[in-house]
Amino acid sequence: MAQEKADFIEIQTPEGTQQTMPVEPENRFSASHVTISLCEVKDVDRVAEGLYACFPESWWAIKEPLELRPLEQITRQTRLAARLRPSFSCPEMKWIKATLNSTGEIIGVAGWMVPGAPVHNIWRKSAAAFYGWQDKFGWTDDEFEEWWQGPALDWDEEFEKNDGYRKELLGDEPHWYLTPLLTFPEHQGKGVGKRLLDWAIDQADATDPVTPMYLESAPTAKAVYMHVGFVEQSAGYNFLRRGPLVAKETSKDKAEKLQVKVEEKKSAEV
Repeated sequence: MAQEKADFIEIQTPEGTQQTMPVEPENRFSASHVTISLCEVKDVDRVAEGLYACFPESWWAIKEPLELRPLEQITRQTRLAARLRPSFSCPEMKWIKATLNSTGEIIGVAGWMVPGAPVHNIWRKSAAAFYGWQDKFGWTDDEFEEWWQGPALDWDEEFEKNDGYRKELLGDEPHWYLTPLLTFPEHQGKGVGKRLLDWAIDQADATDPVTPMYLESAPTAKAVYMHVGFVEQSAGYNFLRRGPLVAKETSKDKAEKLQVKVEEKKSAEV
């Protein structure tokens, strides 16, 4: 069956950036090209590599300031992998990979916290104590501190704030939580991210009622999630999905259009 082209949803993005565009059907990888499966612990190094390759430097500059970084990029990558490794074997988290069948290379990754998991992001430094990883894996304090050399002292602040928004919105309601989603740059624009989203969406929609899904989005990627039913929430970058509704615009765009109509009406009345 021929794949349909997604409708274009225009969103506002920061100056100098461009929104992620819908993938043309003929450019999408087919199921015969890419396999979606659970990650293994050994995949954590590739995931760490992808996070540095795919997340913008403007984000990393805040999270890992230049003056705190080690001289070698491989050291940064090794430390990040060490911090994430416990989450690859914990029941609260499912790391999903897209593997290019022709090469066996991992070309995309999604991290999904499963329904029923506590609202505590695995990215937080405090996750080691919260989930009991340090005791479970027998880390020494020196090892732990070595892995956290480089990140800013306020590394947890953003993640803790976002957990607060999520808790306020969903409470104890079981939900899927995306943290993170990435496609390696050389394979972007081929529908890899959509396949990684669908892995959890299919499971969420198979329950009755459907299981909610939640994520935080980069400004340029909002339309990607809106296409599959995510609706923007109060923070402006957090999105909630309760089934396959397609939102056509963000709340900010809707408010600005309404303001224009109000001003036009006032002008007409003068």
